[in-house]
Amino acid sequence: MRAPYLTAGFLMALTGGPRAQTPDGADSSPPPPYRNRLLVVPYVSYTPQTRVQFGIGGGYQFKWPGAGRDTATRSSYVAENVTYTTRGQWTTTVAGSVYSPRNRWWAGLTVSLGYFPVFYYGIGPTTTAADTNLMQAHFILTDAMVLRAVRGALSAGLHYRLSSYSSIEWQFPARISPTLPGGRGGVSSGIGATLQLDTRNSITTPTRGRYVLVDALTYPGMLGGDFGYSSLTLDARAYLPIRYARDVIAVAAFAQFNSPDVPIQSMAMLGGDVTQLLMRGIYLGRFRDRHETVLQVDYRGHLAGRFGYVVFGATGNVFGSPGHGPFDEWKATYGAGLRFNVNPADPLNVRVDYTLSSFGSSGLSLGATEAF
Repeated sequence: MRAPYLTAGFLMALTGGPRAQTPDGADSSPPPPYRNRLLVVPYVSYTPQTRVQFGIGGGYQFKWPGAGRDTATRSSYVAENVTYTTRGQWTTTVAGSVYSPRNRWWAGLTVSLGYFPVFYYGIGPTTTAADTNLMQAHFILTDAMVLRAVRGALSAGLHYRLSSYSSIEWQFPARISPTLPGGRGGVSSGIGATLQLDTRNSITTPTRGRYVLVDALTYPGMLGGDFGYSSLTLDARAYLPIRYARDVIAVAAFAQFNSPDVPIQSMAMLGGDVTQLLMRGIYLGRFRDRHETVLQVDYRGHLAGRFGYVVFGATGNVFGSPGHGPFDEWKATYGAGLRFNVNPADPLNVRVDYTLSSFGSSGLSLGATEAF
């Protein structure tokens, strides 16, 4: 159960200046310095559980000092988002991603806290809308990762994750078993190792390359957590440029596995936050269980100028609880959306997608950067 937040995608729009040319047309000048950008975006939204929600999000995109002319060094960012609802609910999130020169080191940190409602439908792939139980809680979430380049595009490092839920209030408390892990709140504190291979030409709007992530975490009691379990995440993506490299076929396979005693807040979930990642357009936590597998395919096409479109489909499921196998009530989602490139010099797409599903749900998702 993660509270909605605007991602660092709202940073941005960089522009580049002209370069001097030699008589034979070759580019003889060094690249122009990277232009740091600050963007702030206020917004208003509405949901039945929050009523009117006011927010402001923004971020600052930059390059490591001294690396402004190094095109091989990826850009970094810091971002902030704050929301408040007419029901007194609130969230705040600070996120950062920093690349050192030549991408030798990468550090990422996200910290979220607030008091926010989420819908809990139960565990397994066969839950229905009648199972809905609104939960409100105070939460603190922290995710920190540091990776070091090992060889070429391969990096390895450490990952720490903390989630704390307290003062939980259920709409129907009698439905929640006293033995349900996380049903009364608690703390998860885990540490582990991450291996990453990344040959994408962009981390925000990739059009070619590959991405593979293997992330293993353990949550021992010695780190101050209330739950003892372990998790493994596998994430593989490929991007194939077609039609003179103006269009892209993007494919992603994702899997998450958790050992027994994983709390409900940390279970594998279909859906996503404001910027949908897995089976976009579906409420995060509509289906949850110990494990999940998802396969996604996008066709990302160019319309005209800065405008583009996407047609997408995804299939996946959650499973692992007693009596639930990986192919029980298999799920599918599909839809289409529009794109607008806010930065032709360093492509970054703002997106809006509409999703339909095989299980009756539908939804609109907004964001900056692609879903994967």
